[in-house]
Amino acid sequence: MSGHGAPVPRLRPMTAEDADAVAALHTLSWQTAYRGIFSDAWLDREAAANRRAHWARRFEAPRADEAGLVAEDSGRLVGFVYLIRDGDPARGTLVDNLHVAPGSRGQGVGTVLLGAAARLAADRGWPEGLHLWVYAANTGARRFYERHGGVMVDQVSHESAEGRPHPAVCYHWPAGAVP
Repeated sequence: MSGHGAPVPRLRPMTAEDADAVAALHTLSWQTAYRGIFSDAWLDREAAANRRAHWARRFEAPRADEAGLVAEDSGRLVGFVYLIRDGDPARGTLVDNLHVAPGSRGQGVGTVLLGAAARLAADRGWPEGLHLWVYAANTGARRFYERHGGVMVDQVSHESAEGRPHPAVCYHWPAGAVP
């Protein structure tokens, strides 16, 4: 955990019952971290419905090659991570989402989730190591990944949920490199 004395969040597997809470946290995370990347109008008017539909679809037909964990503090969702087995096997398991509630950022929740993601992938026998994609303009997330040993290995233009292209970068952690 971080040196802030924050309590260690309780981690548990993500379930379909978490869909609404995960969608709400995902929306709030985007609304705070993606200002200036996505349009304010889209974030304020469309992001919530987009994320509810995304998570509803994901839980309608759960897949054996996908898994999520939620982090709770006093029964409140403070973060989540979602993995996909074969995002790019040469780079390891794909961290499809890692989000921390704005009020819980800087308290070690993301660190706990990143480490738990690596252990979950290893426990399932999924490709070793982790990788993820992040918008190049999301400097806060990029600093976090770099502080935690992520190495930028690729850059592409990615069409966002908003429907506009944005530069995105891939961070990679080889097997055993995630703290």
